[in-house]
Amino acid sequence: MMTCDQIRETLALQSTSDESTVQEHLAGCDACARYRRQHQTLDVVLRAELFWDAPAALSARLLALAEAPEQALLLAPRPSARLGPARPRPKSWYVTLVYALTLAVIGLSLLVAWQFVGMLTSQVAIGAALTQLLALPGQGLAYLTQTLPESRFAIEFFLRVRDQLLWLLLVAVLWAALDKWNPQFTFRGRQISL
Repeated sequence: MMTCDQIRETLALQSTSDESTVQEHLAGCDACARYRRQHQTLDVVLRAELFWDAPAALSARLLALAEAPEQALLLAPRPSARLGPARPRPKSWYVTLVYALTLAVIGLSLLVAWQFVGMLTSQVAIGAALTQLLALPGQGLAYLTQTLPESRFAIEFFLRVRDQLLWLLLVAVLWAALDKWNPQFTFRGRQISL
């Protein structure tokens, strides 16, 4: 005799199951019969929602393609015909000139940015600001351990977890790199891949 779980598993896979053991169980178990009705209703709704009627033009083209595939290929529009007439390729001197001008503009932009950053750093004293900014986490940590001496245990724990996570990250990066690596060797005229 099958249990309710087994019957429901069978009904979930095939809600219109005609097996005699399933029918006998459904006759005596109202909960499983209700479960079957719910699944049958869901099947009807899903079939109605997922029904798609192809456009008549598409159906006709597919049927024509099935009957005479070589004729359909001959009648199909060429990709180049849709794009218009082909334009001639630019001369090599023109391409070289465009690349040279692009590199000159990029270089000039970098020089202007370098000059701007240099003037800004001399006026703002960015070195001192960066030093203070880099010292803030250490100062905050020292203040926390002075204020709450027991917090050093939590900090040590988080530092240990961080070290372990860094090792896991290193392993994941190495794994990904070695997974893509496919060395091939030649031995006595045969190619061997690992």
